[in-house]
Amino acid sequence: MKKTNYFYIDEAGHINNNSTIFIHGCVKTDSPETLLESINEITDEILNDDYFIEDIETIKQQGFHATDNHPDVRKHYYKRLHYFNFRAYFVVVNKNSEYFKNLKAEKDDFEIFEIFLKKLIKDRIQSNKNDKNIFYFEDIEIAKKSFKNIVKDIFESFDETFDLEYHITGKELINLSIIDYLNYILYSILKSDKKDDRMEKNFNLISPRIGVINILHKNVFLGRKKTEDKKINIINLKREYSG
Repeated sequence: MKKTNYFYIDEAGHINNNSTIFIHGCVKTDSPETLLESINEITDEILNDDYFIEDIETIKQQGFHATDNHPDVRKHYYKRLHYFNFRAYFVVVNKNSEYFKNLKAEKDDFEIFEIFLKKLIKDRIQSNKNDKNIFYFEDIEIAKKSFKNIVKDIFESFDETFDLEYHITGKELINLSIIDYLNYILYSILKSDKKDDRMEKNFNLISPRIGVINILHKNVFLGRKKTEDKKINIINLKREYSG
């Protein structure tokens, strides 16, 4: 029987703003129901904690979105996240790099976005080519070309022999919060030279769950089975991203 993989994909940063970094992240799992149960346990833990009694409505309205959530809410999520059953993959781009500047000079923003997203998806499909692969995306607005059409064109470019399925959803898909929170860790670490102790500790907690970090502007891949200078750790991540 063919194995089924579930992928949850989200981005951090923006192609066309003053942020210095753009990230596409992906979580792979074969047990989405278990992930959902774990996240619901965190929700129950928070909503039944008197510490949050005056914030319950805000927490319910926000859901788990790292940029919006209070640090105390993030703490509850991060302290459990490394126990979840997933493998994470990232494509990271330094927008101050010559690579990105050249793309901006030659292409529209939606084309750059599509290049980055296709790189992430293609690598996951090729690594799981004999499986059924189901992808989930949160819908976003992109100028000149809808996100729906970007995703459609990406998937139509793959060989029809691959067993692929994709869904574009809203924030109601709770499992997307996992990659949202993971992206936030990398974004917080790489967005400036200022050290973020808490996020670096969070990174160290979840790093065994990371399969690959593709630093696209350097064509460098950090991985679990690489040589010491290309293994996934804070030192290598910072050096390869900014070096």
